[in-house]
Amino acid sequence: MGCAASKSEPAPRQLVLLGGGECGKTTIFKQIQLVYGEGFTNTGKGEEWLDPILNSPIRSMHQLLKAVKSKEITLPDGKEETAGRVLAFSKSDTLTPEIAADIASLWGESCISSLAETKETDLDDNATYFLDKVADLGVPAYKPTDEDILKVRDPTRSIETLDFRVGKAKFRVIDVGGQRMERPKWNLTGEITAVLFVCSLIEYDQVLREDLKQNRLKESLNLFDIACNRRYVDNPIILFLNKKDLFEKKVKKVDLNVCFPTYKGGLAYEPALEYIKYRFLACRKDKLKPIYILETTATNTQNMQFIFESMVDIVERQNLQALDSAEWPSPRGVPCQPLESVEARLGVRAPLAAPAALHRAAWRARFPRLDSRGV
Repeated sequence: MGCAASKSEPAPRQLVLLGGGECGKTTIFKQIQLVYGEGFTNTGKGEEWLDPILNSPIRSMHQLLKAVKSKEITLPDGKEETAGRVLAFSKSDTLTPEIAADIASLWGESCISSLAETKETDLDDNATYFLDKVADLGVPAYKPTDEDILKVRDPTRSIETLDFRVGKAKFRVIDVGGQRMERPKWNLTGEITAVLFVCSLIEYDQVLREDLKQNRLKESLNLFDIACNRRYVDNPIILFLNKKDLFEKKVKKVDLNVCFPTYKGGLAYEPALEYIKYRFLACRKDKLKPIYILETTATNTQNMQFIFESMVDIVERQNLQALDSAEWPSPRGVPCQPLESVEARLGVRAPLAAPAALHRAAWRARFPRLDSRGV
């Protein structure tokens, strides 16, 4: 009696997740765990994030009090003693109810809370979220929520992988640290299906923690150039322009021309966003290399669920490599529009246009869920 030949399971589509430090890359990795995996709070994995969550308000208040001192701000009566207790409390110590109450008391003073939006304090993006709930965090045996885990900053210091399924298709996301010391690990071996590159939109007036002379957005452009033209030349790239919610507020106050003097769009969201897209697209040497741009708010699970559906549509249904060919057929018999008409409608210039842009009308007819331009 013969034995039936066993069928080996196909290898997962491997997606490498890259980006500079504090771009929100790890938050996207955590969202994938929430959307496609078992999550955190229902599996007991939330305890792994407890220390950085409890440490966040301590670290943030230390930074705020440092700014108070440097600006020679006089605290209200009795608050100097409170500030002294908080400063004497080590950032590595476990948050106690007493210190939590002290931090909440100081955070309630407008002379301190008003400093949170200043660039000099260099707070984490979600610092105010943890300062607002510091009293709850100080309760013994506090249990982190999914929102806590998504919003806490905890830099990736090693290569982390996550396998997940969408239907019958299997994917593997590889998260690599974004700080300079971690970047030698970017040169991964093995079959890579696509690159997920994350950039924070709000970093245009910020500098690196490890190099105070280097602008973060320009650093992201340099890293994108390396990923696009050297490390992953043959792989399509999905570009996540992250923190769009914060960018929409910030760009009304801080002009993008502080980073790019040639930008003349003023304090307006759409022109600034389009200019940043242009700068990234201009990095690629092969103008036919497919780049997909998705605007994201990584801490918003509903937004990210839609983004992931779009990402899967790109990777799985098209397999992305088909977009490298100018002979790509029209899906479902929908005729492709002439280049000139597509350019006129989309405002895409021919030198920057890739096959996905040229066939966008037909592509959108097949994949209506994808709501971002692939160029």
